[in-house]
Amino acid sequence: MATNLCRVLPACSRAALNGRIRMSLSATSCCHPKMITRMSHHEVPVPPGETRTESDTFGPIKVSTSAYYGAQTARSMYHFNIGIPTDRMPLPLIEAFGLLKKACATVNKQFGLDKKVSDAIAQACDEVIAGKLNDHFPLSVWQTGSGTQSNMNVNEVVSNRAIQLLGGTMGSKKPVHPNDHVNKSQSSNDTFPTVKIANDIRLLGSGPRCGIGELVLPENEPGSSIMPGKVNPTQCEAMTMVAAQVIGNHVAVTVGGSMGHFELNVFKPLIIKNVLHSIRILSDVCHSFTDHCVVGIEPNTAVLDRYIRESLMLVTALNPHIGYDKAAQIAKKAHKEGTTLREAALALGHLNAEQFDKYVNPKDMV
Repeated sequence: MATNLCRVLPACSRAALNGRIRMSLSATSCCHPKMITRMSHHEVPVPPGETRTESDTFGPIKVSTSAYYGAQTARSMYHFNIGIPTDRMPLPLIEAFGLLKKACATVNKQFGLDKKVSDAIAQACDEVIAGKLNDHFPLSVWQTGSGTQSNMNVNEVVSNRAIQLLGGTMGSKKPVHPNDHVNKSQSSNDTFPTVKIANDIRLLGSGPRCGIGELVLPENEPGSSIMPGKVNPTQCEAMTMVAAQVIGNHVAVTVGGSMGHFELNVFKPLIIKNVLHSIRILSDVCHSFTDHCVVGIEPNTAVLDRYIRESLMLVTALNPHIGYDKAAQIAKKAHKEGTTLREAALALGHLNAEQFDKYVNPKDMV
């Protein structure tokens, strides 16, 4: 099997394969699937010069003492050494991450994050935004599609810089932890993809009597020539139309770029026009969307409070106190009868009102 495998692989693939797969041949069962086994996980090489020890859930790892990033960034540098240095994650994205992490730290301070920690995170984020820490974001674009490693790259850099600002020891994760503090109330899936959100705002603002209705959008102009009082999410619609146009422009640019023959491309006017057009309308719509929608968005607190009271998922808070089976009974009864969890719990007698209010506190579950 090993011989046949190597026979069909080109020389470069065989070279890459060498040392990574151990071939085990047997005279009696050479085609058994267990004949090919992967070698043990490669340890990340120790960088040259002075190092310090960082750690993640996989264990300790050595990183350069001059680097603000930590273990997860170092692992990604090793496992995704693809297209470096030309294909590093774009710096405008890193700047956006700095803005995002600073905003999160500001909000988290209002919900209990220590002021010193929050302020240190914000100061470190200001340095990220200003580009002062650009050298500490070495990761390739070609990594996990969710951007988890770049999210952690930012978390680690901000954490270690904040630790340094507070007089602590880099790599200690004290008093600023990359996950518990910098990434507090976030995940990669709601930090890395937060660039296209107009459709979400439109849906979350749908209403007023039907729809989701969690957001109140600014009322900029009448929304209908026949239905009095109707207001449309017009800025969201403009943003998504521009996005559709940019996608179309990109297709035309791609086709134009493929039309070069004999070292001459005669589609350059199309390419130039579409690229500049995309830049212009994206810039304009971002300003319009911000000025006439984002800054005026307000939470519909009455609707949000009702959704929280009626949510069946809050029942998970009861598991440690009454067990899964009784909690499931409460959820099923509330769902079947259209009541709240509180009403169902009291009706079943599994809890009294004081116990329910103590155990089921949505603020403790955020």
